[in-house]
This record gives sequence, C-alpha cells and structure tokens, in this order.
Amino acid sequence: MSNATNADVDSVTLTIDGQEVQAAAGETILEAADRAGIDIPTLCAHADLANVGACRMCLVDIDGERRETACTTAVDEGMAVDFDSEELWEKRRSILELQFTEENHYCMYCEMEGDCELEDMFNRAGLDKDRFPLEYKDIEPDTSNEYITMDLDRCISCGRCVRTCEEVVGNDTLNFGNRGKDTTIIADSGVPLGESSCTSCGGCVQACPTGSLYSPLSAYKGRERDCEVETTTCSECSVGCEMEVYTNSGRIVKIEGVKGGADGSQLCEMGRFELLDDRRDRITEPEIDGETVDLDTAIETASAELADANSINAVASDRLPTETLDAFADAMDDLDADLEIPGAARRATEATIREELAADGHEDLPADSVEDILEAEGIVVYDTSIVDTHPVAASYVRRAATDGAELVTVDGDEDRLKRFSDESLTVGSPLAQATAEAAGAVADGGSASPVAGVAEAATRTLDAEDSVVVLGPEIEDTEALVDAYGLAAMTESEVVSLDRGANRADFTADGIDEASEVAYLLAAADRGEDLDRAIEVARGADTVIVQATRESALTQIADVVLPAVDWFEREGTIVDADNEERAVEQVLDPRGEIDDDREIIAELQEVAA
Repeated sequence: MSNATNADVDSVTLTIDGQEVQAAAGETILEAADRAGIDIPTLCAHADLANVGACRMCLVDIDGERRETACTTAVDEGMAVDFDSEELWEKRRSILELQFTEENHYCMYCEMEGDCELEDMFNRAGLDKDRFPLEYKDIEPDTSNEYITMDLDRCISCGRCVRTCEEVVGNDTLNFGNRGKDTTIIADSGVPLGESSCTSCGGCVQACPTGSLYSPLSAYKGRERDCEVETTTCSECSVGCEMEVYTNSGRIVKIEGVKGGADGSQLCEMGRFELLDDRRDRITEPEIDGETVDLDTAIETASAELADANSINAVASDRLPTETLDAFADAMDDLDADLEIPGAARRATEATIREELAADGHEDLPADSVEDILEAEGIVVYDTSIVDTHPVAASYVRRAATDGAELVTVDGDEDRLKRFSDESLTVGSPLAQATAEAAGAVADGGSASPVAGVAEAATRTLDAEDSVVVLGPEIEDTEALVDAYGLAAMTESEVVSLDRGANRADFTADGIDEASEVAYLLAAADRGEDLDRAIEVARGADTVIVQATRESALTQIADVVLPAVDWFEREGTIVDADNEERAVEQVLDPRGEIDDDREIIAELQEVAA
C-alpha cells in the first residue's frame, strides 16, 4: 500500500540498477520495482499494508546523493536508483546480524523453517554465522489463544501484525509495548492473547515474516514450497472471501487469504482455523439404526421411507453449492416435501419489501457490495452479532468507524461493536422506537420527516452523503425488516443484508410449519449451533434421514445416516452477499463412497419416484 499520493496518474521513467522502468506517478520505488520484476529486499513491507520503512532492508541510493527506504519514497522522473551495491548489502548484513543476536532464531527447530522471510534474507545476504554474542531473552510463548501462538523470542519488530490488526481487521488488539531493545508486541494493555479483544482471525499470523506468530494447527505439517495451492471461496458466511488452501501429501496444511483487495488477505476464525479443526469422526459408510450397511441398502431403505410418507420435512445446509441445493430442492419438490434453507425465508421477505418500496420511488436500496461499508460516512448496524457470524463484514464497519464514519448500533443483547460506536442503542429504547415508527410509516407508503420523526442520532448518522444500513442475521421479524428498509428509504441509504444463509442463490424454500412423518436433513459438514434447526425438525419426525459429512448430535438421533462429501471435496458455485456468483473449487479428492452429494440425492429421487 503506497504512502505516496495517486493524484497524478501520469507515467514517469526511472532506472533501477541500470534497468529502465515505467511507473505511475505517486508509486513508491518498491512498488515500481515489484511491477517490473525487480526484487528489492524487504522484511516489513506488505502488499496490504501502509509502508513504514521499519526494517531498513529496502535502503536504496538515489541519484548517487541520498539514501532512502524504497517502500516510503515516491518515484520521480529521471530518478536513478541503486539497491544492489556491496555497500548497501553490508548495511543490511549488519542489521540482520543484530536481529539474530537479540532473539531465539534457531532455524532447525522453528516451525517456519523454510518459509521464514528472515531466514531467506539471511541466506540472500550471504551470511552463515553471526559475529556478535547472542542475547537470549527466554520469553515464554503465549499459548492462551486456541489457534494462535505468540513466540516473541522470534519477533523482529517489523510491525506487520500491528498494522494488520489496525488497518485490515480494524480491531487494534496488537500494539508495541516498552521501548528500545525491550520493545515487544502486546495484546491490549499487555494481557495474554487469549484474554484480549483478539478476534482470532489469524491475519497477524499470515502477515508475520518469521515464526513469532503461528498456528499450532499448521506447525510442522509442510513447507509452502512443497505444497499445492488451490484458490477457492469460503462458504462459512455470505461475504464469500477468497482463500488459498495449501495441501501436502493429501492433507490440508493451512488456509490463507488472497493478497490484495478490500479485505486485505483477511479471513476469519471460521474460514482460516475452524475448517481445519473439525475433529468429529468422518462418516464414510452408511448406517441404519446405528449399524453399518452398504450404500445400496441404505438408499433403498431411505427411498422406501420417503415414498411411503404422508408428510416430509427437509432442511438443507446453506453452505452447499448452488448446484447441490438446486438438485435437493428439485428432489424435495418431486416428493412434495416442505423445504427450509437458512436465510431463504428472510430473503423472500426482503424481496417483497424492496418491490413495494421501489413502487413508491425508493429504488436501488441494496448496496452494490459489502465493501461499500468501507466508503460510508454514516452507518447504522441492526444486530451486532455480525462480529461472530460475518466477521470480515464487521471488520469493514470497524475500519469505517475508525476512519471517521458515524456509527450507530442497535441490538437487543450485547453490543459487540460498542467500542467503536458513537451511539449504542437497545431495541425498544425511545430512539430505536422512534426510528421504527417513522421508518414503518415510509415503508407503508406514507412519509415522515427525518428530523421530526426520528431521534437526532440516527438522522445525523444516515444524513451523511454516503450512508449504509447493515442488517445482521438475527433480524428475521417482518416488521423489523420493514422498519429497517423504511429507515434506509427515508434517508436514501444503502442496505447491506447479512442473513443466516451462506449461499444466497435464489431457492424456492417456503419453510416448515409443522412436524412430519419423515425428516430428510442434508446437514453436510454443519456443526454447533448451525445444526439446531435440523435437530428441532428431526425431533418432530417419526423417521429421520440424515446426509452428513461428520458425526454430530444430529446423526445420533438419525434412523438412516448417509455419507456426504466434505467442504474441500466439493465443487460448484455459491452466490455471495453482493449477489455475485463465486467458484467453489475441489481441493482434495473425495475419500468416502461418493464423489458428489448429488449422487445420493438423485438415487433417492429416482427410487422414491
């Protein structure tokens, strides 16, 4: 991320170590070199972060007269840059030797050996030993966070983790503590990471150039250079982050965000870590009443139950690709089953509200992108549980608020964004009630004066030139949705809707009203609270058929258990919160009896028919 201005987009010509380079005015020397394929050494620079020139590795001589850091110096017409002279490398060697002197850099024992940028720089500089006596600080690693270990004996104070937490995640958990040679990274006011405000997104782990921050889930599983990498889409929520999945010898080593873009290679705890940490037993063979059977027998039994049932309720995981959900919806339609997919009912309600508001002249309410939050000057968030359910979207809210956007949060329980909010309201408070009444009047085709009908804080926030209303997944009541959209219409704001569905493709799923004889639950790899609704439906049925990837409380009450492929074995597409179709790529070959969930769905549909 350049520190220089981009106001002037004219091209300039400079030379870097004798090679002529074309660069855009305002670019830094380091950016121009990167685009030209010239590798100026650096340890603190990062494509997603502001440049600070902390490591001094990118020192360059300019026009033979002055010495600057390439990451913080803008290009200029006719500039002559030298970075590869012996004198500059001697400076770098001295800095590197001091780095190795102060910390615990024993590469053969480090989980980052082979992937460490400091180790690479040491080798590139031609160093094979340290001239200075070692000063071993013996700092105890912080293992209080389940997914992130802080081993500050290996920290070089580059500040990448601090800048990632501030600039990308917007959480400001990490910072520098102490001064001079005692400078260290601290969480909040110096508490253990696991007791801090850390969201466990792992952005700091990906940004760290050494083994100072790492995940025990990935330690010693394989070097990056020995891995295959597949880029796919995370389907843990509807934000649809791109992720790079590293595999080695048929197993997943780690998951990282893709560099660049508004999310700054960001993932959340669910996408980066929880997908790697599902320790439930895998279902590879079908079961009937707890006994293992062959697949044909299980399909015949399940098909007979479906064919003979007078009523069928079906629930499908919203994390599945559109192609799988379409096939499941089609099969359930043939069986005259009532189908429920998380988020589908709310999306249908919102579509009706938008149509009615559009008829009254309030068009273009949905935001073009979740990333529009970053540019907003005023934000109202209804339901701050997005911090847990849509963490990357919540990071956009935090970043916008930190950059000066006015933020009002409305929640019935704990306000998860209160630290960043200008006004924190409780559902049912006078302000929230006044907002609802005025917004409801607009949604019902009437009108309301923003000043007279709504309390001052909400109108001040949404009267900004660019304003956004963010709806979290707990907002499911029709009246509440009408109020929220009415508020957006009244203030000419955009709406970012973040419902429970990870895949927001258009499905016909009218929901479930009453218990049934048979329940068919396509749970896939759902876990924890995501299984609650399926379990509720299962308990109301006489016969329960579950198609799942792993054992759970749901499979324990199933009469028939059918296997499903795991998230890394699927391929297809999903529709994200921006209504963009995103590719889900297969990372590893399926390990069970089936290659695709649709195989079983199709056979059940055919036999039952």
